[in-house]
Amino acid sequence: MNALFNLSTNLQNGLHLTFFRPCSLERFIYNRDQFLLLLLFDLLLEIGSGYLLNWPKPEFQLYALPVYTFDLACLLIAIYLAAKIIRRENAVLQSATVICSLAPVFILLQTVSRYINQYEFAEWPDIGLWLGYLTGVYAVILLGRALFMVCGRLPATVISVALVLLSAGPGEWWFADYRDFWYPPEEQEAQDGDPYAKYKALDAEALLYRQPVLLDDTLNRLRPERKKHVDLFYVGFAGFATEDVFAIEADYIKRLFDGRFGTSGHSVNLVNHLDTLDDTPLATATNLEVALKGIGRIMNRDEDVLFLYLTSHGGSDHTLAVEFWPLPLHDLTPERLKAMLDQAGIKWRVIVVSACYSGGFVDALKGPNTLVATAAAADRTSFGCGSESDFTYFGEAVFKEQLQNRFSLISAFKDAAVSIAKREQREQLEASKPQLSVGPSIAPHLAVLEKSLTQLQCGAERGKAKAC
Repeated sequence: MNALFNLSTNLQNGLHLTFFRPCSLERFIYNRDQFLLLLLFDLLLEIGSGYLLNWPKPEFQLYALPVYTFDLACLLIAIYLAAKIIRRENAVLQSATVICSLAPVFILLQTVSRYINQYEFAEWPDIGLWLGYLTGVYAVILLGRALFMVCGRLPATVISVALVLLSAGPGEWWFADYRDFWYPPEEQEAQDGDPYAKYKALDAEALLYRQPVLLDDTLNRLRPERKKHVDLFYVGFAGFATEDVFAIEADYIKRLFDGRFGTSGHSVNLVNHLDTLDDTPLATATNLEVALKGIGRIMNRDEDVLFLYLTSHGGSDHTLAVEFWPLPLHDLTPERLKAMLDQAGIKWRVIVVSACYSGGFVDALKGPNTLVATAAAADRTSFGCGSESDFTYFGEAVFKEQLQNRFSLISAFKDAAVSIAKREQREQLEASKPQLSVGPSIAPHLAVLEKSLTQLQCGAERGKAKAC
């Protein structure tokens, strides 16, 4: 019972640190028994929070136990190295006890952040992202406070914090797929067995025959253009099924444009992904052609603007990958895309291609009434795709960094290119060199659209008693 009382005391002191209440090292009880009890408590809390995140019937991931042990070993090595800097008896045990007393707070904050990212609020699409940033900053501050209490000197504290933060890296890099103790049953199936099992189980014929009806329903929900008003229409195309990043990106951008750029009722997403089969048309060349013709019929071709966003893998032969195995889909070429737009009669075009070698689309698509932006030059790769990414570098720079706070598309693409170049330089990557072609007629036309969107935003803010 005495050991449990001491455990309660250490956890209470951890809470004092959490809420920045007065706390000293002498209030902690540090011995080997307490350290082991804190480790056990933190492990049980980690397992329990993971179970709740994947409720109601999660599957236990046995491989997470050795990964957890590896992470713990890295942390203890970092604490040992920090104690060498402090040069005080019991510094290792003191640092480990204080950090483990704070760990429940870190686990709970991470759980809340992950929950919000899983069930993202439509009205605040970035709440999970910002909460993750704030949680990270708060965790570093708490860690700094805890280690300063042990170290007593600022230089030693800074080095100790850096060592502890670095200890969290190897497990994340090497074992990202096995760090969670619980998974939804279907995800566990994919890890344990054939990752293409769900694709093999698809009724490909039924899926293809359902496309005309699904696409018609989607297009019939669109609203006609508004008279005497420059409207923006949005079409998203996520072409590669087996990597989530493209579907995530298309979904985010559609919600962003519906909320800020007035495309609600004027937007369509075509997505290749298992999770969207029931409610979203596939990203195929045929569906794209039909969607563009449908939008061309309801928009005012003399003034309304189409924003077309295509995201997928790209080839050095300048084709955009269209893949949903086992369906035999055709890749998209710049020439076919140009023909689709011409046949749809869409005059004002903003075409954005996020893919490797996407600069090869520029020459075929550029024109006086067209803006073409690409994630890379014709002979360069872009970055950020992959099964573990939520956004490509290009998509994040343009839509998360730039278009959250402005309506000017041209300046957004230019500033995004600068941001991407700096990031690639920091990460020692070969420059992707995003391309931008702005036709002489579309630049002033987009300025009119920007002014219209700004006026709408000002009107909405006045309605909420805010200054414009």
